[in-house]
Amino acid sequence: MAFSQSIRRAQIPKPCELCETDTNIKWKCVQCNTLMCDKCKKIHLKVQTSITHDIVDVKSSEAKTEMEHTIITDNIPCQIHKKKLNCMFCRTCDQLVCPECITASHKKHDLDSIDTVCNEKREKLKEIESKFSEKFTLCEIEDSKIKDFKTKYEQFSAKLVQKINQQEQLIKDEVSKYAKDLREQQESEKQRITKSITEKEKHTEEVKKTLLKKQSNIKEVLESNQAAQVFSAFQEFSEKEIPDSSIKTFPEETKDFIPTKGSLMTIKNVFGSLQKTKLPKGLPQVQLDVIKSYTTDFNVVERILIQDDKTAWISNTHMPTLRKIQIDDTITTVQNIPVKIYDMSVTENNDILLSLYDSTDVSLLTKKTGEITHFLSVSPLVSVGIHVTKHNDIILGVVEKGATYNLTDKSCRKVIIFGMNGKQKQSYEYDKHKQRLFTFPIRIESNLNNDILVIDRTSNTGGRVVVLDREGEVEWTYQGHPQVSVGDDAFNPIDIVTTSVGLVIVTDFVNHALHVLSGEGDLLTYKVMKDQGITCPMSLDIDYKGQLWVGCHSWDFERTDAKLHVVKISF
Repeated sequence: MAFSQSIRRAQIPKPCELCETDTNIKWKCVQCNTLMCDKCKKIHLKVQTSITHDIVDVKSSEAKTEMEHTIITDNIPCQIHKKKLNCMFCRTCDQLVCPECITASHKKHDLDSIDTVCNEKREKLKEIESKFSEKFTLCEIEDSKIKDFKTKYEQFSAKLVQKINQQEQLIKDEVSKYAKDLREQQESEKQRITKSITEKEKHTEEVKKTLLKKQSNIKEVLESNQAAQVFSAFQEFSEKEIPDSSIKTFPEETKDFIPTKGSLMTIKNVFGSLQKTKLPKGLPQVQLDVIKSYTTDFNVVERILIQDDKTAWISNTHMPTLRKIQIDDTITTVQNIPVKIYDMSVTENNDILLSLYDSTDVSLLTKKTGEITHFLSVSPLVSVGIHVTKHNDIILGVVEKGATYNLTDKSCRKVIIFGMNGKQKQSYEYDKHKQRLFTFPIRIESNLNNDILVIDRTSNTGGRVVVLDREGEVEWTYQGHPQVSVGDDAFNPIDIVTTSVGLVIVTDFVNHALHVLSGEGDLLTYKVMKDQGITCPMSLDIDYKGQLWVGCHSWDFERTDAKLHVVKISF
């Protein structure tokens, strides 16, 4: 090996790809993706078919950047007229067309440039790739559940055997044979559970490999500069269903060892027996890490709404201002609207619904015009929390005017569902026992099951999470965790979001913390974020990459340096 490592190989200069003789390469044609010498560059630009091509210096950084972002669209041959190149895209027929195609059968069709349509399809491919990524994340969660379940079951099984051994020592030789029989039963049961775990591990790994492979294929296309590959990939992947990681649930029951008490008439009664018990639940471990922070000139970022990969809206009722910001290495102000909002949510067509402060109206901020217009009224009530679901329903939290945390017989605190036509669909105020569901429903969210998640404030410093199904039944509530929340007001929730894989994230203002819950309300992670710069978290949103955005309070109303943080969620 030492000898082979000592061999030096000479590098042979690459010749011009046109004349194939001159090795002094200086230029590259962006459209042809061809390296060339000085002489061939001049010839290339005189050829009629390449006279408009872009020639760049191969050593310049500008050339590298241009090559990375240029999509070649003028070299796609027509499938019908073989000697012709496609020059347009027919939206009517959903196909590429050359000049002869247009003349023959596409004259009055909706034609557009190949560049425009290719960029549209690239964006669609990005969305598809993002869905692959989401499914892969879901697979990672499943994998984490399996590993955690496996560990907990092995601990459970070890304790079970330990109890059997302790009981065996008490009764000694007379019950050894019976104890052996029980161990064999337990081993059989363990093999059954272990087999189930192994099958789940294998299935999840196979799906993960498939997702990674397809995701990688799309990334290669997106990184290429060939429109033909984009169209081919779009046709291949957009019509195929993305593999899912859903698998059979874990076994619900196994056998536990329960020592017998009382009668000593039989060995079974003396020693004990295996009886059904619940298996331990496996839950994923969640990590929260700040990856970027911005400083605003607000004293508090009360609400944040990520509209796309470059644009967001933030609000402050003290100024009062609703601000549109451009997100890059820094944030820059695009638009300031002097309006006092309580909450906001984006609609299916990217307009924004606004719950105005101390108002009976819900307003609409239109993306195209930037104008705010009346949308619907809940008079005589006041709208507070607002949320638009994936099914384009509007969910509003409403209270009576002048509402406080002190409830009376005249208080009205409820959640109402509206359609986009402004018509009411459903209303929830009391449970089936005629007990009030809410004190002050300040924030609303929905999950994968279309359940309604509400931040219900119960005092100036405390609150809870209330989750309803669409029948108005309470599925679960969360008031903090006994290990981390002490006292009536120790849990101080302000905002709530759900992730694409069903996790629930809640801010905890006074504790500078984030609570991450499972879809069933189990606490997965409680993390104080102060050491990462997040203090007094107020508002939450999740962007298209699955990153969590956290808007904060500066703590002092006189200060104007409230932070905005980007948090990576990993498992």
